[in-house]
Amino acid sequence: MTTKPNAPAPSTSAPSSEVLAEATFDRDAIIKYHWAGLLPVCLFIVTIPIVIIVAIVYALFLDRMIASWSATLTRRSLIVRKGIFNKVERTIPLEKITDLSSVQGPIMRYFGLKKLGVETAGQSGGSEGGALVSLLGVTAPDAFRQQVLDQRDRVTDTERPTPTAAATTPSAPDADLAGSLQRIETILERIADRLDSHTS
Repeated sequence: MTTKPNAPAPSTSAPSSEVLAEATFDRDAIIKYHWAGLLPVCLFIVTIPIVIIVAIVYALFLDRMIASWSATLTRRSLIVRKGIFNKVERTIPLEKITDLSSVQGPIMRYFGLKKLGVETAGQSGGSEGGALVSLLGVTAPDAFRQQVLDQRDRVTDTERPTPTAAATTPSAPDADLAGSLQRIETILERIADRLDSHTS
């Protein structure tokens, strides 16, 4: 007796969860940027102990911190994950995104980095420079930014309501009002004609 192999289970993933793009981060440039940020603080003797503590933290956790970052673009949302111990995940609907700002200071420019800030309608809890979520050091940031904005435009275009027949056809009260106005206009024209004939 032979048995048939089990048929593969049908995919249950929704089309809206299909991954369109996955951001990658320039690990080496981000690490150099953070270390360079400690140099001005070293100029003051009082802050040197703080620099030493931060340097130890960087040495132990900076690489793992960057490895925990991810930004995934799906058909309907942007999913951002961060955190080593306290893991944070934000799912941002694309139709809520008003802009994806791009910031590049002098030090960032030196290391070839940009910071993308996700700004949303009705934004709350935006503690990262006015943005709901910030992404530092995305590889090819301009291309990723444009891809997110293009997909957002596709989503908002498909959800924009189209005029229906009921909306384009005047309702009964509107039709009655239009008829009444037309009759009044006709009566006024007749009165004007009669006045013209009497005065001539």
